[in-house]
Amino acid sequence: MHAFSKLPFDEKLIYINGRWTESSSTQTTNVENPDTADIIAVVPECTAGDLDQAVQAAYTAFHDGPWVNEFSGAQRRDAMLALADAIEKSRGEIELIESINTGKPITDVRGELDDTIDLFRHFAGYADKVEGRHISAQNNSSLEGYTVKVPVGVVGFINAFNYPICLLAWKVAPALAAGCTVVFKPGPQTPLTTQYFAHLLDSTNKFPPGVFNVVLGGATVGQALVDHDLIDKIGFTGSVATGKHVIRSTASTRNVRSTSVELGGKSPGVVMPDVDLDKTAKLVVSGCMSNAGMNCNALTRLWVHRSIYDDFIPCLKAAAESLKLGTPQQNDTEMGPLIDHRQYQRVLEYIRIGKEEDKASVLTGGEPALGRGYWIQPTLFYNVDPKARIATEEIFGPVLSVLEPFDSLDEVIEIERKNEFGLAAGIFSHNHQDIAKFTRKLRSGTIWVNNYNTLYSYLPFGGFRNSGFGRELGYESFDGYLVPKAIIDDVSF
Repeated sequence: MHAFSKLPFDEKLIYINGRWTESSSTQTTNVENPDTADIIAVVPECTAGDLDQAVQAAYTAFHDGPWVNEFSGAQRRDAMLALADAIEKSRGEIELIESINTGKPITDVRGELDDTIDLFRHFAGYADKVEGRHISAQNNSSLEGYTVKVPVGVVGFINAFNYPICLLAWKVAPALAAGCTVVFKPGPQTPLTTQYFAHLLDSTNKFPPGVFNVVLGGATVGQALVDHDLIDKIGFTGSVATGKHVIRSTASTRNVRSTSVELGGKSPGVVMPDVDLDKTAKLVVSGCMSNAGMNCNALTRLWVHRSIYDDFIPCLKAAAESLKLGTPQQNDTEMGPLIDHRQYQRVLEYIRIGKEEDKASVLTGGEPALGRGYWIQPTLFYNVDPKARIATEEIFGPVLSVLEPFDSLDEVIEIERKNEFGLAAGIFSHNHQDIAKFTRKLRSGTIWVNNYNTLYSYLPFGGFRNSGFGRELGYESFDGYLVPKAIIDDVSF
């Protein structure tokens, strides 16, 4: 059944309270290889009862276990460093599993494992540096005021399918460093490296039972996680529609809880007339087609200055057509397939909409590829109306809309202010005044200048408007798992 060697864990089990256990459900989910559409594993579809066990375990570990009540920050730091070492030692097998389960090119997965290991080491460094403030009393010299920061509590995470191990690290590393306990639900299409992660965490013998728990499944178990009264914070990555549902659900539970949501994007890029056309075209295509376009911050809405428009279009076409599609485990493959049949059909439908409803011109692509699995050619539309559906709705596939040419950067900024998303943007220019204007005025959480898709563990990532709220990565993420308490002490008593 597997295209890889025998897994070091039983994928038919779930990890709760420090041990592998059977789900109470008899229902299962087939896990596919998107390259071929072959089934590579069968995993359980957890029930609300399974979820309750996981939350109860995390709740007990937080309130009664040593992770919060006995471990120092330095001990949590050392546990996380040991986990990072365990991931590094097993990275070859993790990379293979991730590439097969997601369809990602193996070279991309290697970079994501670099990031994953770095993230656990980076956030381990915060674990022993939780700090408060001291405030001198103004009207009574015998009163001393100070703050302490404490972990928010039990955190429920609902992850997306597109970056399974990397997004796990984005979420879990800062939460563990802060002293929280975790119930984690991976995307139903890509659970295998989450289970592998649980195996490695268990193997370190550094994490008390209940600190990290995994449940598998789709909307049913996800809803049970969001609704559970013992959850103190929800972290969600996914679609706008589901994210709004999560927000409404968390607001209507008996106990209102903190929520952080990283949702969709329709990220604009601007090409000014003073750039190297070939170099910029390659950066734009990479910014859009990375992970087959299944990237919330993908550059999918491109503005090109009128003075270079006709010269730039052929450069874009050449860059897109040069991308190597092929077996993801081969080192020269540059773009993989869509994740599953549903996403494949969704992207093909948007391509049809672009051709028939939006009346956009196809520059290249627009068809299935390779005759197997869920492959679609890198697709470029040009002379696209900025209000067209393919230019305003998140497609989550390898589709770039090159908009009608523009004359003024102010014109672009004014239009993009009304973009319902605000996750990311990019500008390609050597004019520092244009760069300063764009980066200052645009409401986007991340803005790249003469590069795209570069992320660092120490810089925050998140958006505005329909792209969500809260931040991942950076100190801002760590701080989001801490809550300040104010203490007022009468020292003369």
